[in-house]
Amino acid sequence: MYAPGNIFDNWYSFMAQTQFPTVLSLLTPEYQTRLVQDAYHQGNTNAPQWVSQYCWPEGFMRRWYAFSIQFTQQVVVSPSLVQIMAGVADNFITNIHVGRKFRMDGNVPRLGPDVPRWMGETIGFWDKDALITWTSNIQGWSAHGAFEFSSKMQTIEIYTPIRDAQQQVIGLNHEAVFYDPEAFVEPIRIIRNYQKSSTLDAGDPIQYIKCIPTIMPVKGHATAVAPGQVIEYEVPDMYGGPWAKMWEKYFEQGMQKPKEDDIFDFSK
Repeated sequence: MYAPGNIFDNWYSFMAQTQFPTVLSLLTPEYQTRLVQDAYHQGNTNAPQWVSQYCWPEGFMRRWYAFSIQFTQQVVVSPSLVQIMAGVADNFITNIHVGRKFRMDGNVPRLGPDVPRWMGETIGFWDKDALITWTSNIQGWSAHGAFEFSSKMQTIEIYTPIRDAQQQVIGLNHEAVFYDPEAFVEPIRIIRNYQKSSTLDAGDPIQYIKCIPTIMPVKGHATAVAPGQVIEYEVPDMYGGPWAKMWEKYFEQGMQKPKEDDIFDFSK
């Protein structure tokens, strides 16, 4: 069992010590626009669309967000599968298939059908006591206060044991490099550490999370609803950026999106 360290131990985990211009410099123009739209509505219209409050899927990169995985994480190792399980508002289960190979005949490397998965699909191998993994086939999504990513995202991650003077494992160092040719102008890197809290036969067991929605998007605002209350609800398109659709419908009347560059415009 492993517990995350300080929530500020990496630049992504809380995004409270990271400046927006720095983050924008990592993104392509399309995804810069999306992040600025998110920031505008969080700061001006008071209409943030946080996936957790609606019990929407958390998405792949929420694995690195402090308040999604702040409780103890369970790591189970077998010869062919390593499983990492965590959760706060939702469950995060990473299955690392040791020794398997991706299929390369689809949109991105994958193990199963050519359909993106919320947590992607992961293969890996051991280099002595370090576990190196490759994740692909990820469903593009967002995390509030952070940037969106596309379904082309892939990661390489390295899990390395942290040992004390007696060579006993006291934690894990987790390094991840993210590749997304659609959203990022270059790969990005996140490093964090976990502290070993107990063995699997001690400590509190992992609690499987069930998110029960009590907050619903009503005319673009997150609204608390009580049992028995009847509301008008528009079913969101989960794969079409539901947060942006609500902002555009309820809060951006009269606004115009920036014009895209015209490749046939020779006046510049």
